[in-house]
Amino acid sequence: MEEAPQFLSDRPRLKTIDLQWPVSYLGREYRSVTLKRLTARDVARFQDELDALLKNNPDASLRFPMFSDEAGQPIPDAVLDALDDDDRFELDRAAADFLPRRFRGIAEPVSGPDAGENTALTSNG
Repeated sequence: MEEAPQFLSDRPRLKTIDLQWPVSYLGREYRSVTLKRLTARDVARFQDELDALLKNNPDASLRFPMFSDEAGQPIPDAVLDALDDDDRFELDRAAADFLPRRFRGIAEPVSGPDAGENTALTSNG
């Protein structure tokens, strides 16, 4: 068996966030979520999967494959959607450091009048 490449940087590639409000789903308990940095292969697979989804449904969306449980299995979308908002806020804050640079602008929440936020006053007013 061939040896896999190893990262030499001492910067963390994983971070576990303990949930203040754990969730049970389909007989499993989710008490923490582990974030992982994506490799070039992960990004290529994500883009291929997203392209295939968008071909049939231009409004489709896909979560970044960076959320896993203690065993390394992906966290179901239903669990991520059901998290207490404070847990989700902490998870999203931590996830920003784990996103590849090319995706950081895409993942940031939209702000403006349509998103319920106030806009700054312009020079006219």
